[in-house]
Amino acid sequence: MTSLTDRTIEALRAERDDLAGVAAGLTGAELAGPSGASEWTAAQVLSHLGSGAEIALAGYQAAFTGRPTPGDGFNEQVWDRWNALAPAAQASEFVTQDEALVAELEALSPQQRETITITFPYLPDPLPLGAVLAMRLNEAAQHGWDVRVGIDP
Repeated sequence: MTSLTDRTIEALRAERDDLAGVAAGLTGAELAGPSGASEWTAAQVLSHLGSGAEIALAGYQAAFTGRPTPGDGFNEQVWDRWNALAPAAQASEFVTQDEALVAELEALSPQQRETITITFPYLPDPLPLGAVLAMRLNEAAQHGWDVRVGIDP
């Protein structure tokens, strides 16, 4: 029997692979066009997911290895770099960065999946990896829908 964390990683893989396929097929007009997130284009939604994957991966790797989490200003530097990308690059970098995140999670041993905790500076206690990944899955599913509905209302 697989754990909830295992199933969440499998769901992240499925969502990632599906959205990566959608992103790879988007035209320039579709990338610049509307998304389900009223303030963002499809490319900006992919940028949000990709930068989020990059930030999450840095935090997860710190937890996996016992290193300190990235310091002040790290998130802002990541966002600034992603925001400066052209729409096609935002889409292709999403595909690359989200793959790196999911592959790192898939490489964890069963014991790591069940014992690793992630510390957030705004929470009083660390969260189990499974809970953190559930939040990522929620965001990936919601924003994946935002991209899809923009091209197929």
